Amino acid sequence: MKIVYFVRHGETEFNRQKRLQGWRDSPLSDAGRAQAERVALAVQTLEVSRGLVSPLGRARQTAEIIQRHKAVSLEPSDDLREISFGDFEGNTLDEIEVKFPGQWERRQSEKWTYCPPGGEANRDALPRALNVIARIEADSDDAPWLIVAHFAINRLIFSTMAGLEPEEIMRVYVPHEAIYRAVREEGGPWRISYWDVRENGAGFQDGVLIQQRPENQPMGA
Repeated sequence: MKIVYFVRHGETEFNRQKRLQGWRDSPLSDAGRAQAERVALAVQTLEVSRGLVSPLGRARQTAEIIQRHKAVSLEPSDDLREISFGDFEGNTLDEIEVKFPGQWERRQSEKWTYCPPGGEANRDALPRALNVIARIEADSDDAPWLIVAHFAINRLIFSTMAGLEPEEIMRVYVPHEAIYRAVREEGGPWRISYWDVRENGAGFQDGVLIQQRPENQPMGA
């Protein structure tokens, strides 16, 4: 049996200010550090000792908080960088509308294929996601993996593992305080579940979280 756990970084100052991040970095906010602490306490209960982390600072900050609670070795992987928003990065939605009129609306209606100026479409990051999946599936050691990364790239990896179609992938939500789990028994498909650590004692539940009001979650890809 193979098991992979996916953690998103805590809230950042850019998240709090509703600025797009992508490959630009912003430190964790006070709330984000508290979120990472709660996730770390949940990870502490899992049998995991190795994995991968995005090289971006907000993911590494989150990983360091996790490592204070759990002895887990995390190797940086460029494949785990967030999907790039290109020239949109660092801007609020109002600022994007001034600089790139109509482009955010277009992006929201064509989430899988639209490429921001100088950035990536969601589908452009698929090769990176497939690299991570291939590495996991080629591993002869069945010890669980921990992935510490970002909203969109985490979603793309575990949704692809689960065989979701692009339209379904774009509806999946990855909160700061959710741990996703992918499990595959030998010869079988990957099964996805999630644990919202804000719900004490809830544990892992089958399926994925869906964005109920994506217009209020512009920082998600």
